[in-house]
Amino acid sequence: MASEWHPFLLLTETEPGVWAAKSPTDYAPFGGIALRRTDAGPRYKVTLGNDVIGWATSLRVASERLWRAYLERDADARKGPPNGAR
Repeated sequence: MASEWHPFLLLTETEPGVWAAKSPTDYAPFGGIALRRTDAGPRYKVTLGNDVIGWATSLRVASERLWRAYLERDADARKGPPNGAR
């Protein structure tokens, strides 16, 4: 059985119903997920920095959205060869 990495593994539950997402290369969390009760049922509020980027119906989907937004936000920093232009 092959194991697969998932953005869910970046989450740390800081208090009940609240998760912080931290990249292995960062010291501070880049975003978070908070469980909220709504009329439509439980929802997960996804934030990147201080910005709400969306809502999800599961923690798995919320962590995927947060990771995708994090990668898109910092995409320019990863362009080019690993050691810079030659």
